[in-house]
Amino acid sequence: MMKLSKLKKISFLWILAGLLSCQNEYSPKPRGYFRLEVPEADYQRFSPGDCPYSFEKNTTARWIDKNNCWGDIYYPSIKARLQLTYKPVTEKNLETLLQDGQDLALKHQVKADGMRERIYTNQEQSVYGILYKIEGDAATSSQFFVTDSTHHFLRGVLYFYAAPNADSLRPVNNYMYDETVRLIESLEWQNSSP
Repeated sequence: MMKLSKLKKISFLWILAGLLSCQNEYSPKPRGYFRLEVPEADYQRFSPGDCPYSFEKNTTARWIDKNNCWGDIYYPSIKARLQLTYKPVTEKNLETLLQDGQDLALKHQVKADGMRERIYTNQEQSVYGILYKIEGDAATSSQFFVTDSTHHFLRGVLYFYAAPNADSLRPVNNYMYDETVRLIESLEWQNSSP
């Protein structure tokens, strides 16, 4: 008898608490994403150490040296990195480098909603290459490779320290695409080997 009375009291308190808490109309918040602030665009000519190339780098980004003229351009405020890999061109490896650059970009078509290619030709600076813009929830949204066809080959891949979500990353993807274009358009080769 005692247990039933205690159970009734507890049930009554829960029902009363539920009724009292529902006095105001509840409206769920819409699903959204944090607002991302992209860094200011302020550039200076940059050459990573003794590497045979230079470009205009955003002053808010940091160079993280990996080795042998490889490194990351890291944007701390948006947790993005543009990973650069450099290889010297020989008479035997140019075709392989070009094929690898294209194959690595095309691997992302499995997860991509689409892919656009932008061809670069700068005869004055001997910079020739392709920039890939990858749409959708792929691991990267931008990749490129450029070469002078005789001495230098540079490949870049954009990564974020976040799960791929095209909707939430759209502002920073667009910003980083513009940063990548700036790098390619300002790229200059030096004649020396690394």
